[in-house]
Amino acid sequence: MYRRRMIAAGMIALAGIASAAQEPRLDPPKFELSVSPPFSMSGRVERYRAGDVTYKDWSFRFVTTASVTTRYGDFGPQTKGQPNSHGWSVKVYATFSEKVAAAYASTKDGYQLRMTDGVKLETSDWGSYMVARLRRKQFRWGHGVTFLSQFTQDMLLDAPINGRLTYEVWGTTADHKHTVLARISVSHPKLRDGGDRTKPPRLHRTVESVRKDPDYKLIERCKPEEFEPSLTAFDEMLDSLVIR
Repeated sequence: MYRRRMIAAGMIALAGIASAAQEPRLDPPKFELSVSPPFSMSGRVERYRAGDVTYKDWSFRFVTTASVTTRYGDFGPQTKGQPNSHGWSVKVYATFSEKVAAAYASTKDGYQLRMTDGVKLETSDWGSYMVARLRRKQFRWGHGVTFLSQFTQDMLLDAPINGRLTYEVWGTTADHKHTVLARISVSHPKLRDGGDRTKPPRLHRTVESVRKDPDYKLIERCKPEEFEPSLTAFDEMLDSLVIR
């Protein structure tokens, strides 16, 4: 199953090269964020134009379909282990995503909206098997949806687990010129840490089974401040986004 997904992703990547080359090669957007401790911003910034290869190895070439700028940062001490690492990224694309706009406008859940397929602004976006805690929100720069995701390359699906759980924000700007994608690794004190061998993992064969798991129900219903970092605090940082 994993091999078939990898082959399919490779075919999508090749197809994306042709489609991306047809998009206008606009300059990557310039943007600023107001970042305060315990959040921090690294000096790492990536800028690509439509059609640029953003990643490649011996078997894949991943291409962005729109000009994009990405900034990276962290939360709290950077010496923590993987389950407690909270790296984040904010991407601003020079294009308006109809899929993101439709997700905000709809009353359907993330699975019905096929958000597990990803935004598809880059050919490497394979999506997530989890779209938990979907919320629709407004920001000073526009509006969007927020949710908790989790990825895997295995055939079995984990219940929500620290070290893999990610908080995502998909948004579009009010002027319909840009798409904003933000991600941060989050944890919850009641979830199992990845790599913790004292607690056996709860693995599932289907997404439907995952959604019935007690830990899935926990992250759906708990307060946003119970996560580390607080989901509300990350939203507030992202609300400071200004595109120049």
